[in-house]
Amino acid sequence: MVNIAAQPFSYVQEWSTTFLSLFSHRFDYIFAPFPGPGQKPNWRTESRHPLSDRIITQSSTLFGLRFGPETRYCMVDIDIDSAYHPKQDPHAITRLLSSLEPLGLVSPLLCTSSYSGGLHIYFPFAKPQRSWKLASALATLIEAAGFKIQQGQLELFPNTKNYVAAGSPSLFNAHRLPLQEPGSYLLNNNLEPVWSDQEQFVELWQRCVERNDLNKLKIRNVLKQQKRTRHFISEKADKFLNDLNAEIEPGWTGKGQTNRLLGRITMRCFIFHHVIAGGLPLTGQTLIQEIIDTAKSLPGYKTWCQHQHEISKRVMDWVRCIENSHYFPTAASRESTRLRLFSKPNRHQTGISNRRSPHKSKSKLRSNDLKT
Repeated sequence: MVNIAAQPFSYVQEWSTTFLSLFSHRFDYIFAPFPGPGQKPNWRTESRHPLSDRIITQSSTLFGLRFGPETRYCMVDIDIDSAYHPKQDPHAITRLLSSLEPLGLVSPLLCTSSYSGGLHIYFPFAKPQRSWKLASALATLIEAAGFKIQQGQLELFPNTKNYVAAGSPSLFNAHRLPLQEPGSYLLNNNLEPVWSDQEQFVELWQRCVERNDLNKLKIRNVLKQQKRTRHFISEKADKFLNDLNAEIEPGWTGKGQTNRLLGRITMRCFIFHHVIAGGLPLTGQTLIQEIIDTAKSLPGYKTWCQHQHEISKRVMDWVRCIENSHYFPTAASRESTRLRLFSKPNRHQTGISNRRSPHKSKSKLRSNDLKT
């Protein structure tokens, strides 16, 4: 009897579909029904099986993919309301592209993400690179050029990410596949929509591959500049951060949501900002401004937030509340590289999570949200 070595399970690949072969990491994919006009997709994650080519081609569903340990492309996402979108700053894209030239990334492929008008800027290259190293190098150059990596403004794929438990990596963020729906079109150098199909996309992609000379040495040289600390956090802290992200990122979808959203943004900025963006924990006016900037960048703020005229006062109230609570920003102990949430001594065992908001909101922040 011949013993055959077990092979890792993979997705069913349609070898004639060159376009789909460009996006080869299919595990932990996201999917959503096509949204109505002006609505955002309701994304969900599927972790039970990888996404096959056939499901993509035969389904009337939106799909998005994450990154594996290695990648042959990266992507920059700029939302329509971002300060860096050409509608707000016609020169920001040029500055952004110039900042990545030290990595040999000189030839981008641009397309719109959907009818929202957001931009996806792809940089494909020939040789696979470690995803986390590439993400760190991209962030180093972009931040050095003065750009702020932030949801709703500018996002990187693959993204820099936290490490949970005993060094187990958390998932990279997912991005939607291009050309899946009306509104996703290729753009020319003047950012004008052009004829877009999968064949044209592949042709432009391959041209970019020939011009983008990214290699390990260039990534290593950029990372020497890096001051970013790679944080390790507990599984419970990672889950709490993901729960906060899930509540914050959809933004405002109707009236009466400002108080809870500001509370969640405050918690994320106070507890996790230095984990997400590097540097020291935020306090005082710096913390206040970060919360305000985050709130204003979220979808629906201009339409549904009825407290725009007093947003600074609302945020200041929340900052006073959390800074006087018994919770610290995440901090690394001397004995371990894992990050935990520390509590100040408090005989009443209460804090922001058990108080009503500064404006007597009925919603409370659960105390067990902050435990690890």
